[in-house]
Amino acid sequence: MDEVIDRMNAYAISRLKSVGAKTIEGKSPVDFVGDLILKVMEGERDWATAECSFKEFLFGCLKSDISNYFRTLKVTRADELPEIPVDGISPNIDDRRNQVCELLKQEGADDDELMVFEYWMDGIFKPTDIANDLGVPVKEIYVIIKRLERRRGKIETQAINIV
Repeated sequence: MDEVIDRMNAYAISRLKSVGAKTIEGKSPVDFVGDLILKVMEGERDWATAECSFKEFLFGCLKSDISNYFRTLKVTRADELPEIPVDGISPNIDDRRNQVCELLKQEGADDDELMVFEYWMDGIFKPTDIANDLGVPVKEIYVIIKRLERRRGKIETQAINIV
């Protein structure tokens, strides 16, 4: 069981690192794992109804808890602080967005790829949401995303310098 808990802690740490944080509003990766174990012991998370191994159940619950926590943070963040200019230079997001679009165009990105990139820049990442908004099949969006991700790999270092 110790090995499973260690792996769960490692997973939670990597998820927090993926958003660039060690803790989120005072909640550390170990807190997510501890809370999950309490939920399982108290019966809030019921393994008896699950159709998988206990280890798979724990990891699935951990993934769900962390995702739900991130989702609630995004919804309740109405009081964000304004960006503070660094060295008197005001960050212009539109200019940076356009520069990255130009890099994509130089790599041969078509209009569909640029459209999906614009959705990403607006905070819309789910292919189903993009497809519904554009009125196209989700399968087409997945194909466009594949192409866009290949191009992203080619321009990544240049784009990081822009941002």
